[in-house]
Amino acid sequence: MNESHFTDPSLWDGEVLYLPRPTGRSQMIATVHAYWHGRRGGKKFPTRGDIDPLALGPALLPYLSLVTIERDPFRVQYRLVGTEVARFYGAEMRGRWVDQMNDIWPHQDIVDTHETYRRIVESGAPQFGLSLIEWQERPDHIFEFARFPIAEDGTTITHCLGLDDFTMIEPARGCAV
Repeated sequence: MNESHFTDPSLWDGEVLYLPRPTGRSQMIATVHAYWHGRRGGKKFPTRGDIDPLALGPALLPYLSLVTIERDPFRVQYRLVGTEVARFYGAEMRGRWVDQMNDIWPHQDIVDTHETYRRIVESGAPQFGLSLIEWQERPDHIFEFARFPIAEDGTTITHCLGLDDFTMIEPARGCAV
């Protein structure tokens, strides 16, 4: 993947750069992607019952999240939040609705998170990307993420499995957002 895209501010949507596929640098994302694909079993999407976060192993659990998606109105609720995800955001998010997290998240994070899940629902496809973050009091770092759709009836997306690879946080190298 051409890393010059990472520094072109016109390609970023808020604090997110959506990618057509993973960068190939995160083994964790590759593992979850392969698991999600395998659990589909010939269906467009796996069901919630097809997905067992414990099956991904203890090394990945801290970086996983599982959300429920409601459509009317569009809302996202965190159901499972790995310990590293909670630590990174500085709060327990399990059971919380994204649109009600303004006490722990800046407004742009809420907007970007909703947009990521809206893109999944509209496209019917996993979403991959980079997210600009403040890390060690510096606002110019990125991490790679992936979100995978889950559908109880095999067609209507009701949940998403996510992985945030915080092990690869690095400077954005000139990204101006």
